[in-house]
Amino acid sequence: MSIPDPQTIVCLSSQRWRDAMWTNKQHIMSRVAKRHRVIHVDYGLRPLVQYLAERAWYHPDQLWPPHRLIYDGVAHVEKNLYIGDSYSPIWAGIFRHGHPVRDFFTFDAKIWMVKRFLQREPTQAPIAWVYHPGFADAVDSLDKKLLVYDCVDNYEAFPTYRDDPDWLMQRERRLCRKADVVFCTSRALYEQRRQYNPDNTYLVHNVGDAEHFKTATDPALEIAQEIDELDGPVIGFVGAISDYKLNIDWIRHAARRRTDWNFALIGPVGMADPGTEVGALKALPNVHLLGHRPYGELPRYLKGVDVAVIPYRINDYTQSVFPIKFFEFLATGKPVVISNLPALKEFYDAVEVATNAEEFVALCEVSLSGDDEESALRRIELAARHSWPERVRKLMEKIADRL
Repeated sequence: MSIPDPQTIVCLSSQRWRDAMWTNKQHIMSRVAKRHRVIHVDYGLRPLVQYLAERAWYHPDQLWPPHRLIYDGVAHVEKNLYIGDSYSPIWAGIFRHGHPVRDFFTFDAKIWMVKRFLQREPTQAPIAWVYHPGFADAVDSLDKKLLVYDCVDNYEAFPTYRDDPDWLMQRERRLCRKADVVFCTSRALYEQRRQYNPDNTYLVHNVGDAEHFKTATDPALEIAQEIDELDGPVIGFVGAISDYKLNIDWIRHAARRRTDWNFALIGPVGMADPGTEVGALKALPNVHLLGHRPYGELPRYLKGVDVAVIPYRINDYTQSVFPIKFFEFLATGKPVVISNLPALKEFYDAVEVATNAEEFVALCEVSLSGDDEESALRRIELAARHSWPERVRKLMEKIADRL
């Protein structure tokens, strides 16, 4: 069953639309916006200078008349996609989460902004699609036809909320109870959240952009020069290099054990965990911290990788994480080595699974020497069965049932 008529969807996000690394929010909403009007409400507090710069990037006329910046920060970006964001006074940013001033500018003010936009451009009552549970109370004031909570992370385990996890946990419980539909991307998230809304909670795990990453198998695609010029086997990782989830110790251990291997780490350092220390990695000549690379370029990098790895720590956060990169890596056909992430257990037979640093090195060795074309094709086929169009279809079917 699909939704018969175009809808207006207000996406209350845990991320900014133009963040360097796309996650669930952008992948899903960019596809939903092909048929429905999507207002993606960016998350976080913004300095005025940065806010003005991004308004000008979206559309210069969004800066005029000036009073619109105060009461309506929703900008039309393309076709059915709108970005909702607002700046906050400098003093609002000094407070921690859980403080009424910060909460107002992070959550309540953004709901108010969306309401003003919907008054200016009258439309049917929207579907409120919440990603950040901090919106749990603020969303009550929005006139809506349906409330969706898409739970993609164990937010209370984020370093951001380490000092006060109860503040977020209580809001998330209220959001689960009142939501018409609750989606969860991993079994652990599902088991935890369904106790608050057992009849309307669904497990729909993460997927990957198989079509995009399969281009790494195209013989005509050129390998990125930074990878191509490396001498010897390349072990590759793509994603945030943040200590709370990436096991930097494993990578350092492997690089010291196998000095003939190259370790290419593609992604920003310290995202969501500014205390991440990579000095020991930088000191190793066979570890290459390449930084962020554009999404469209990633297949060129992965084409030159011999083994793709997801060496995540096992902790309160990763117990429930289902990395999008898992199916992206499989779509390239490359052998994949992961740590024993619980959410990926049903797919263990498609990859190599390490439980400690020594096993990680050994399984990379196995993958370098024992892979074959038939195994590569099986990985590509598995990724093709778990791509975004299918996941969006499942989500919209559940929403259509409730509508």
